[in-house]
Amino acid sequence: MQLIWKRLKTDWASWMVIGFVALLPFGRAPEIPLSILALALPFILRSPAYRARARVVSIVLIPLFLCYWLPMVLSSFDSFEAEKSTLKSLAALRYLAAAVSVGVLLTPPSARWRVLKWTAFLLAFWAFDGFVQLYFGSDLLGISMHSDRLNALFLRQYQFYGPTLAMLSPLLLEYARRRWPSWAWVLSFALVLGAVTIAGMRSGWLVMAVVLLVYGLLLITQRENRELRVASLAVPALAVVVILMGYMASPLLQTRIEQSLAVLEGSESSVDFASTLRVPIFRTALRMYEAHPVNGVGVRAFETAYLEYAEADDIHVQRSGGTRGALHAHNVVLEVLADTGTVGMLGLLGGALLFWRYWRRMSPAQRQEAFPFAFAVCLVFFPVNSHFAVYGTYLSSLIWVLLGLWSATWRDDAWTPPHS
Repeated sequence: MQLIWKRLKTDWASWMVIGFVALLPFGRAPEIPLSILALALPFILRSPAYRARARVVSIVLIPLFLCYWLPMVLSSFDSFEAEKSTLKSLAALRYLAAAVSVGVLLTPPSARWRVLKWTAFLLAFWAFDGFVQLYFGSDLLGISMHSDRLNALFLRQYQFYGPTLAMLSPLLLEYARRRWPSWAWVLSFALVLGAVTIAGMRSGWLVMAVVLLVYGLLLITQRENRELRVASLAVPALAVVVILMGYMASPLLQTRIEQSLAVLEGSESSVDFASTLRVPIFRTALRMYEAHPVNGVGVRAFETAYLEYAEADDIHVQRSGGTRGALHAHNVVLEVLADTGTVGMLGLLGGALLFWRYWRRMSPAQRQEAFPFAFAVCLVFFPVNSHFAVYGTYLSSLIWVLLGLWSATWRDDAWTPPHS
């Protein structure tokens, strides 16, 4: 019993992060481990050793957080939903607290390896579960497939399944690349690629295309990947087989692919059809920015402002009976411009430059440790992708947990963990 208590005292933070990932399919449930990590920060800082480590982590996280948070605060002053924007800005402080806790408590490499290991198993399970649902109509837990898309464990939030699996795929692929046999890495890659494809969300497809490109370059350029190169030749063949099997089994996927190919016609109507009626949303977001170029219409006020700036025949307003518009801009750049204006865009660019500067300052060994977390953050912010709300709770919490894990890889040779 004493041994179990000792392990809990040292390992609880990594299990909170694992729990956060495991609960992503279940609505607001990830708030539980996130809030525990945030509320734990004052108690963590009571230790002199942890305070010293927190100073190192804060040097990385606080400037990045200010790039994200200050535009939110400034957008609240004349927001279309002033109370909502203000509360959203205040509530965002928990992301910083949780990220600092993660950065401090997951400094030992063993803690991060624990997160990678169990997250890899979770993601592999999600991917396999999606195929089970596709072929049998319900997944391993008896969840029936959504009428519109494959959803696996994500229930009614089917739109998150494919993109989340794609954005977090570096955690599985890096653990498999470093700890599993070559054949297991190849199988993991094909399994995730296939699951994201059959999920039918094109934002997930685009992210996986980036993942394929990056890993292709890694395998070509890095010496330690020699053993994987030959095995990786099987990835395209396996991926084609998996995708074809999914295509033949899923009329929804067939329709989705045919719809996507309409973009090749080049006309505005075909692009609008291929993008699932996103073009009116994009145009309305640009009008919001033109009308409020400094600080935007307010964080999470897009839906309210949409009614004022949408065209008279806007399809999204018509579908709601004139009561509301689109929920968000469906693109990270357009959302930042519409919600927080030029201030927000400067914050986004400033955050990207800081991120790159911190990355360049890391040693090669640190970069290797940080790579899965840093790459996942880059996939979240991939700018040309159709996107869910970057200021929403789901994506914001995911970003800051990943940044907390990334900051945990920063070395401080003078730091030693407190005695348990």
